[in-house]
Amino acid sequence: MTLATTSIGALAAICYAIATYILVTGIRSGELNSRAAKIAGFSGVILHGISVYLTLFTHSGLQLGIITSMSLIAWTVIAIGTSNTLFRDVEALLAPAYPLAALLVILSLIFTDTTPPISDLSKGMAAHILFSIIAYSIIALALCQAIFVWIQNYQLKHRHIHDILHLMPPLQSMENSLFDLISTGLLLLTAAIFTGFMYVDDIFAQHLVHKTIFTLASWSVFALLIVGKYQWGWRGMVAVKWTLTGFSLLLLGFFGSKFVMERILTS
Repeated sequence: MTLATTSIGALAAICYAIATYILVTGIRSGELNSRAAKIAGFSGVILHGISVYLTLFTHSGLQLGIITSMSLIAWTVIAIGTSNTLFRDVEALLAPAYPLAALLVILSLIFTDTTPPISDLSKGMAAHILFSIIAYSIIALALCQAIFVWIQNYQLKHRHIHDILHLMPPLQSMENSLFDLISTGLLLLTAAIFTGFMYVDDIFAQHLVHKTIFTLASWSVFALLIVGKYQWGWRGMVAVKWTLTGFSLLLLGFFGSKFVMERILTS
């Protein structure tokens, strides 16, 4: 890793830390400086994006190891979430996301991937990778949304109104946004699975079978949740639990298999 990549990544982590500080202090005081939070957030996104680009595209090919993949997905999630603040007052929802992104940036600077870069990438495989990354990112956003829906449900049920609730949209709007994210993520995950079956050689091979099974299981969970919403009126905590289950399966399928192959087996 070059000094430029390390410096840019470090600056991105600092910007995320500043954005976190602005959001947390604003939530506690009830006077959130949205403009300052946006400036720090977008600065972090831009610098993080440059850092990911320099790590992802190497002279030997495309580096898609577990560390780079986690950083790339984190960047996509933060970029979408931060861009959303231009249209909605949802800055408070990014308070837990920025420190996690900063942590992943720091980890990407400390640890390096052992996976050999991909040098001969076909258009079909490129589409599969693109759909997968965006799908995982949208579903990760759905997970964050589900956690906030759970917090709102819990505090409203116990009549314990925290300051953060005053900075969040109404519960009904939060639930609608959750299902919008799940529907979008499901469509993208469907495209990722389809392109995987089309362009990945032997998708049920030994080194891919766990990823395939967990991904299909996750797809089934999200598909059933969407059906349940329209057929049986599922919402609230039911939607939260199904979202957590679907995301956990997807996480096990993608990062679980990568971690076993890249970190445990190689060591």
